[in-house]
Amino acid sequence: MSRLHKMSIQGIRSFGNRDQDTQVITFFSPLTVIVGPNGSGKTTIIECLKYMATGIMPPGAKTGGAFVHDPKVAHDTEVRGQIRLLFQDVTGHNVQVQRTLVATQKKTNISLRTLEGVIIREGINGEPIQITSKCVELDKEMVTAFGVSTAILENVIFCHQEESNWPLSEGKQLKTKFDDIFAATKYMKALELIRKIRTEKLQTVKISRAEIGHLKTYRDMLIQKKRQYAEIDERRQTSNINVESIQLKLEPIDVS
Repeated sequence: MSRLHKMSIQGIRSFGNRDQDTQVITFFSPLTVIVGPNGSGKTTIIECLKYMATGIMPPGAKTGGAFVHDPKVAHDTEVRGQIRLLFQDVTGHNVQVQRTLVATQKKTNISLRTLEGVIIREGINGEPIQITSKCVELDKEMVTAFGVSTAILENVIFCHQEESNWPLSEGKQLKTKFDDIFAATKYMKALELIRKIRTEKLQTVKISRAEIGHLKTYRDMLIQKKRQYAEIDERRQTSNINVESIQLKLEPIDVS
């Protein structure tokens, strides 16, 4: 079972972007309770966990200004937000992950870009193995490491408070959510594929049975031909013996 250990946050939401502003959260097992007044960063911690696990930003944070520390507040044109997470994956090995975002203040808006992510795993002999997002898809690696689907991470474990009412949403949207969580669509596609393969295999079996019937007919014909050949060969041998016997009985004719 995967387990969270520690997470550091810098330059995200109300967490400052200076080194001394970095906050480290330690998670305890089996339960960690996060308590604090409004605006203290409780939701930000969940948002960071969700972003680290799935790569999905909070609602309304696509521009980056709402998620990364505001450059205006930092009195700078560019702010770097960085999150680091240490956890135990489903195989029991420690994994370190780092994601970095940079928000740049433009004239009219804030632009956001994502820097190279890093994931560090324990090797067979315990040595660290570092892989960057240039080599692997970090989101897929995280889902595999946690052993939980993206839909469950997004909608159940790290569900944002603004999206926590999705069980009360309209029918079509609710069905889509449940299909994603329980992988119903994949299940139905798998069943459809199984039916298709079964139909193809049954057709192949039908054709093979017809071919086997023809082969049996040819085999029976071959056996019959071999039997006829054996009988003819036996008669030939008997005829040869009779010819030799007759030749021995014939007396030479004296023509003198």
